[in-house]
Amino acid sequence: MQDAPIVSDDLQEADRLGAVKALGVLDGPVNDPRFMRLVRLAARLFDAPKAAIALVDERRVWRVASIGYASPEAPRRGDLADRVVVTGAPADLASPIRDDQGRVLGAVVVEGPGLHGPASEEDRQALEDLAHMAAEALRASRPDTARMLQTERLNLAIAAASLGEFEWDFRRDVVRVSPRLAKITNIAPGELPAEKGQTLYRHLHPDDRERVRESVTAQLREADRYDVEYRRPLDNGEEIWNRDSGVLLRDAQGEPTYLIGIVQDITERKGQETQRESLVAELDHRIKNLLTVVQSVAAQSARKSASLDVFLKTFAARLKSMSSAHDLLSAARWRGATLARIAAAELGGLAPTQTRWDGPELFLTPRAAAALSLALHELAVNAVRYGSLSTENGKVEVVWRRTSEGGFALEWLETGGPPATAPTTKGFGATLIEDVVGRELGGSARITYRSAGVTAMIQGAASALADGPPEEPVSAAPERIVETVVAADETIRPGAIVGLKVLIVEDSLLLALELEAGLEDAGVEVVGCAAELGEALSMVDRDFDVAVLDADLNGQSVAPVAEILRGLGRPFVFATGYADKAAPMGFDAPIVRKPYNVHQIARAVAGVTGRA
Repeated sequence: MQDAPIVSDDLQEADRLGAVKALGVLDGPVNDPRFMRLVRLAARLFDAPKAAIALVDERRVWRVASIGYASPEAPRRGDLADRVVVTGAPADLASPIRDDQGRVLGAVVVEGPGLHGPASEEDRQALEDLAHMAAEALRASRPDTARMLQTERLNLAIAAASLGEFEWDFRRDVVRVSPRLAKITNIAPGELPAEKGQTLYRHLHPDDRERVRESVTAQLREADRYDVEYRRPLDNGEEIWNRDSGVLLRDAQGEPTYLIGIVQDITERKGQETQRESLVAELDHRIKNLLTVVQSVAAQSARKSASLDVFLKTFAARLKSMSSAHDLLSAARWRGATLARIAAAELGGLAPTQTRWDGPELFLTPRAAAALSLALHELAVNAVRYGSLSTENGKVEVVWRRTSEGGFALEWLETGGPPATAPTTKGFGATLIEDVVGRELGGSARITYRSAGVTAMIQGAASALADGPPEEPVSAAPERIVETVVAADETIRPGAIVGLKVLIVEDSLLLALELEAGLEDAGVEVVGCAAELGEALSMVDRDFDVAVLDADLNGQSVAPVAEILRGLGRPFVFATGYADKAAPMGFDAPIVRKPYNVHQIARAVAGVTGRA
């Protein structure tokens, strides 16, 4: 069998260069309106300061139309368009412009700060569509092509599937709606009377119409293009969000003739933005509550402690318990959890001797678990602030049972604390419990303020319960860090680590200072404290006996340092604040979970140096 003929790279490049020159646009006028519309759309779609339709000649890049570049001409080597031509594939936010023979003539390029790296699938598709439009416009620049408007129609007809396009003819006062736009907006496809724009505006939400009209008018007056976002009501009462970008075309006398636009459904993006805002608000609320709880736990620990040393140990142990409870809560929010684990997560770290929970084994759905966790969290915070957990003799009891309807009923009961009085105004916590939580559980929630203490009754529907934990492949479960030095491992022989030289690698300045002071009090010499990976790597050649390594240094793994120390035969200890796998694995080294105290670190250091 004979080998197929091989076309050399030189011949292919010569063929490509011939096709580029045949377009007849090199060294010609730049920024023709036919090409500038596409460049403006590209810049607008990606909110970029630079965009261009660039052809690649033998030694240079010629920008047929561009925004943000100082010159239409640039050296070929190192240019983004050249990378696309050489590889024949997209690069960053640049997509190949191909002729009808498949030859890569150049690229549609979008550049600017932060606009580099692999494009998303949506962005890639939009760039490909713009590159197709550019290719058609370049073909239309030859004498035997159709008129400019016909080219624009063809370009819009091959727009991205996620976009819909329209064209408003001012002289005839008609609007042409593409099938894709009809699918997005439910406006009838084809040519419709524009009614001076009323055909388009009447589909907007009534509260957005005037705002959008004023914005579009102002933007077109200033730059002959616009970009707006608005809501659109559906027949079922729901709302969707659209983003509309358009360009105004003018005749030789400067009079407006056409408005071409692209509409995108951005409902999902808006939903994600709303969800992020809600999560940030909830996180802010919960962090403030958590700080209040920590403050209260510290105060209670201080009142019950006979000495500073006893207080530090008691307080550290309670913080450790709260940290473990937070791990359980995180798991409950994402995978669902038993009601008992949720109660333990919220109550176990507050006052172990003052709280009790009991009931049948019930597994809640992820949504119900998150709602109930929030409810118990709010009740617990209020108990610590004002209720039974604000005193040494107060108690909190949580019991639950199945209901005949297949759901569950949970009762929160406080005793032994100060008399409870109903607040004069309904706070955020009470609103979350009574309004949000009740709805999320498909049931109800009610708080009662009695002289003996606060009680709460929370009921969930059968839909809030699941048959059992969701079955997941073993490989799908995240590997969890196994703590090897726990709070109970604090006993250490007096003077065991005296004279040791220690390197501390920790990105938290306050924690590093506390650890350094504590180890020095135990007779250790701290040879250095590193907060960054590079700084730590520069210290590994110092004279020290053992290192304490924070597993994560501002988002970077400390594994390179651990690997070097293992090669040098120097022992080290890991410290981590993560529950799931986030510390370097595969090292034979003790692991201490944060929040830790100096006693645990000292115990681990003594162990790895043979001084335990």
